[in-house]
Amino acid sequence: MSNLASSLTPSLLLFAVSFAWAYHEIPKYQHQDPLTSEILLCDQCPPGTAVERHCTAMEPTVCVPCPEKRFAEQWHWGDSCQHCTSVCKERQIVRRECNSTHNRVCECKPGYHLVVEFCVRHTACRPGFGVAVQGTPDGDTVCERCPPGYFSSTSSSTEPCVPHRDCSQLGLKTFRSGTATQDTLCETDSKEFDCSHQHIECNTDITLCEEAIFQFVASPPLASISVERLSESLPGRKVDWKNVERLKKSCSPQQQTLHLLRLWREQNKDQDKLNSIIQGVNHCERKVSRCASIKNLTLEDLLMLMDSLAGEKVSEEDVRAVVRSCPSQRYILQLLHLWKVQNRGQDLAKALAQSLRKLRSKGARRPLLKTLKRMSRIISASSMHRMYEKMIVSMIQDGTCFKTKPYND
Repeated sequence: MSNLASSLTPSLLLFAVSFAWAYHEIPKYQHQDPLTSEILLCDQCPPGTAVERHCTAMEPTVCVPCPEKRFAEQWHWGDSCQHCTSVCKERQIVRRECNSTHNRVCECKPGYHLVVEFCVRHTACRPGFGVAVQGTPDGDTVCERCPPGYFSSTSSSTEPCVPHRDCSQLGLKTFRSGTATQDTLCETDSKEFDCSHQHIECNTDITLCEEAIFQFVASPPLASISVERLSESLPGRKVDWKNVERLKKSCSPQQQTLHLLRLWREQNKDQDKLNSIIQGVNHCERKVSRCASIKNLTLEDLLMLMDSLAGEKVSEEDVRAVVRSCPSQRYILQLLHLWKVQNRGQDLAKALAQSLRKLRSKGARRPLLKTLKRMSRIISASSMHRMYEKMIVSMIQDGTCFKTKPYND
């Protein structure tokens, strides 16, 4: 109606309004005729118009459209329209622009909700609680305690509780039962440093963001430190020496360092100094997993992707093995992890940027290009390895920032 009204001339608009309300009861108002002093019942003007001339004994009320940036929402007998709200308040966006019949409507921008007259950030549900109802511009997040069989390990205003993994469905034994804040740990997860098969098996913990953040393990000063010395130097709770020995037997020197940091991080995740790293990794991984889950990927798509990446190529046999053993939403994550294993030290975000240029020239499908572009941006933003390198080296040099509890209970 508003679009149609804006395209009509004033005379046609008045005709259209008169016709539309011809068979409806039009509200009236009392008006004294200045010439005869007679009290008349005049027709009110409809929404989007204002009174130009009051009715007389011989003529009806004459209405005119509201001028630009003014509106009339109800039937009325005023000779002017209301002014539109000029601007929205802080942290607000325009939900609907002003027109002749409605004022401008503002609402809180995404991530915020209205409290009295101010937009306040949505509440983040703490670990052990998930989002039951997403926050809206008018209402806050509703959190719920994770029920048995579900967990939430992060503070989030968008993420619900997620189910614990079922080790038996993976053909594995349960190493540690899940809690409200932790996922179930399967037997092979506890042997995460078993490096011999991890790049093909889909039940491994694929953490592209963690690898990007911890990529400095390939360079000094950490690369030159033996795994035993690094284990003793790390503050907080120590990694069990039996696990350190298994690392030495099963993994390459670079993998030893990465897996040791993972085990140490797991045992010290309650430490304040590590919280920012863990939260950053978890947030990055969720975003990467969401945008990597595209459907209808073909073997040809995957082979083209692997061929476009620089460095040592992933074999067609390994690509086919991933397709056989993984669900389709894990194809890209698993293959990029495989590429990372074979090309230690290379920056994944840069590799994806170069890959995108090659794939465009070869006419790759748009969904694949869009997904890789998003992943490249996410991982690039998370690859703040210099900051993390400085932080971890500082921890090694000064353990006083950690709680004085050197061993596991």
